[in-house]
Amino acid sequence: MGRTRTQVLLSMLKGLLCAVALTLLLMVGVAALALGVRVTDGALTALNQVMKLLSILLGVTVAVGRGGRRGFLTGMTVAMLYMALGYGCYVALGGNAFVVTQMLGEILIGAALGAVAGAVLSNLPSPQRRRTA
Repeated sequence: MGRTRTQVLLSMLKGLLCAVALTLLLMVGVAALALGVRVTDGALTALNQVMKLLSILLGVTVAVGRGGRRGFLTGMTVAMLYMALGYGCYVALGGNAFVVTQMLGEILIGAALGAVAGAVLSNLPSPQRRRTA
C-alpha cells in the first residue's frame, strides 16, 4: 500500500519542523558559546554551515526514514524548503548584506545534500520488528 500525497506532505512538514527546531537549539548553543568565548567571524560562518548541514540531515532523516520511498525527491524538497525558509527569515529580519548568487548556490548545495541523504536513507533496509519466539 502506497502512501498518499497527504502523508508525504505531512512527513515533509515534520522533517522541516525538526530541522528548524534543531537549528534554533544549535543557535542558542552558538550564542552561549559566543558570550563565553571570543569567536571570530570565520568561526561563526563555519558553525553556521555545520548547523545547516546537521539540520538538513535531521530533517531528511525524519521525512524519509530508513527504507522510505521517494527519498531523493523528498530529501531534496525538505532541504530546499529549509534553506529558502532560512533565507526568507534572514531577509525579513533585516538582512541587508545579501548576494543572490550566493543564496541560490547555498540552496542548491543544500538541495543536493538533502537529495543524497534521502537516496541513501531510502536504500537502507527498513528497521525490522523483532520476532518473539
